[in-house]
Amino acid sequence: MTGSDSSLLIAGAQFIGLALLVVGVTRYLLLAGIEEGGRAWGVPAKIEGQILGYATSVPELVGTVATAARGLLGAGLWNVAASNIINWLLFGAAVLYYRRGSAVFRRVYLGEIGFAATAVAVPLVLSRQGAWSRTPMVALALLGFFLLYQVADRVISARLADVGEAADEASAPAPDQQGASGLRAVIFMLLGLVGIVVIGHFLGGVAERIVVALDVPQFAVGWILGLVTSLPEMTTFFAVFAAAKGEPTAQGAAQRSLDNLAASNMSNVGLVYPIGILIFVYVAG
Repeated sequence: MTGSDSSLLIAGAQFIGLALLVVGVTRYLLLAGIEEGGRAWGVPAKIEGQILGYATSVPELVGTVATAARGLLGAGLWNVAASNIINWLLFGAAVLYYRRGSAVFRRVYLGEIGFAATAVAVPLVLSRQGAWSRTPMVALALLGFFLLYQVADRVISARLADVGEAADEASAPAPDQQGASGLRAVIFMLLGLVGIVVIGHFLGGVAERIVVALDVPQFAVGWILGLVTSLPEMTTFFAVFAAAKGEPTAQGAAQRSLDNLAASNMSNVGLVYPIGILIFVYVAG
């Protein structure tokens, strides 16, 4: 084995190790705090699903910001594209494993499904646009797309509620004052955020070394990041459906999982990548 091969293996192991550490901190501190808070404060299924979706995008944010800050925005774009594709595959696997297709693929959820699917197409289109995909104009357009998702989601939810088609189990549950602690939830979330920021600093340095010094294509780094940073979605998709295993309709689980998927994919496209663009432009300027 040559010195170059050895350096690549070491850097690759460090890269994957740090990415897994981000995932672990996200899952066992940040997401654990959100789930604890959901029980303590009686958060509705739809809102909890969206919060989980935004939280599970934190590793993608860390990876994209860390690479963009070192001039490697291509890796950040492929991180987003890969994550959104893999999220759909993981969601589909959870639905098939727990046989919840009839609960998920209903007219009432067409909005969530549509936005989650569109969020896969957008980064793939941008990957073919060259330098234009790295401009502030694209960042603003994607932020506008995210705002459109927010408005449309609320309008659709309000209309479904008016005609009585909203998922019955998506209403707010009673707060669990026995087993959950709001203070513990806040502590877990704060520790998770601090840990993610610190680890992200080192992750960006390793990514730069892999791409620049070892001549690895940015899309390959992005796909590796996407694969690793999708692990929180896998755990949440399967955990939500597992918790509803005894329910005949599992509409609450379907609502949580679909909003998790839509919020995660849309925040990757409409928040994570635009932030990466702005950081890239600032560093390059």
